[in-house]
Amino acid sequence: MKNSDSEIRLKSILYDLSRIEEWWLLSLGLIIFAFIPNVYRVNNDVISTGNMIELVSTPPLYLALIVVFCAQIFLFASNNYFDRHVDSLDGQKNQRNPVCTEKVTSKEVWILLFSTAMISLIVSWLFNPLTFLFTAFTLFVFFFYTAEPLRFKNKIGLDILSHGVLINTFPYFFCLIALRDFSSGAIFLLAVFMMRSIMAQMLQEIRDYEVDKKVETNTVVALGQKRAAWIVFIIYLTLSFSTLTLILAYQLFNVGVSMFYLIVLFMCLAYSPTFYKLINVMDNDYGDLIETMWMGHGRTNYWMGISHAGPFSIYFCIVYFILI
Repeated sequence: MKNSDSEIRLKSILYDLSRIEEWWLLSLGLIIFAFIPNVYRVNNDVISTGNMIELVSTPPLYLALIVVFCAQIFLFASNNYFDRHVDSLDGQKNQRNPVCTEKVTSKEVWILLFSTAMISLIVSWLFNPLTFLFTAFTLFVFFFYTAEPLRFKNKIGLDILSHGVLINTFPYFFCLIALRDFSSGAIFLLAVFMMRSIMAQMLQEIRDYEVDKKVETNTVVALGQKRAAWIVFIIYLTLSFSTLTLILAYQLFNVGVSMFYLIVLFMCLAYSPTFYKLINVMDNDYGDLIETMWMGHGRTNYWMGISHAGPFSIYFCIVYFILI
C-alpha cells in the first residue's frame, strides 16, 4: 500500500526538515553521559543492574529528552529554512533540503518552529528557572544562527564561537544545568564537546567553501581551506594530548579526570584516520573527504557509524566489567 500524501508530507516535516537521523543518537548519548554520574559515584560505586534501571526510569531523564529533542528539531528546521538560498546552489544539499524541493511549505516550517520552541520552554521550566532562561537563550542563538538580520553563521569568529558553545553541546550543557552538576569531570567533558563542536563547524565550512564564498563570509572563507584545516588538526591534537595528560595525572597524583572519561581518548583514536587524511589531501578534495569521513549526514556515512559505535562498545565493556 502506497503512503498517502499526508503521510509523506508529515515525514517531510518531522523527519527530513528536522534532519533527526543525523543527530538523535549523539544527543541521546550526551544526555546519558550527563545523567550517569547522578545515578552512582563514578569512582567508588559498582555499576549494577539496579543502577541502570534507576537511570532509565528517572523522570528528569525523559523531561531532558523532550527539551533537547524539541530544541534540536527547532535548530535544524530553522537551519534548513533560512539556509534555503545557500543550499539551492549545492546539488546535494538542494535535494536534501525539503524546503528547497518544496516538500514543506513556509507555513509548515513556522508551525513546527513555534510548537517545538513552546514545548522545550514549558518543559524546561519544570526543572528550575535557570534551565528555562538557558533554554530561551539557546533558542535565540539557534534561530539567529542562520536567520537574518543577525545570522551568526556568516560572522567571522562568531560562527565558530556560537557553534562551539551551544550548537552541538546543548544536549549535555542543558543536562548539567538541569542537574546542577558543575563537577570538574562534567566541566572537562563540556569543554571536550565544545572543542569537538568547533572542529565540526570548521570542517563543515571547509567542505562548503566553494559555495559559501559565493554568497557570504565566514571564518573559513576568511582563513582559506588549508589554513583552517591545520587549525582543526591543532585543536584535535590539543584535545587528544590534554585528555591523556589529565587521565594520567589522575592515576598518578589524583589530580585531573578519572578513567570514566577514557571515552574521549577512544574517540580521538577513531578520528585519527580522518585527520591524517585531512592534512594530506589536496584542496579540491576536501569536500568529498569530509562528507565521507566526518559529516555523512547520517544517511550514507557508514564509517561515521563505525567510528562511534566501535569506541563506545569497547569503552562500556571496559567501564562495566573492569574499571568500576
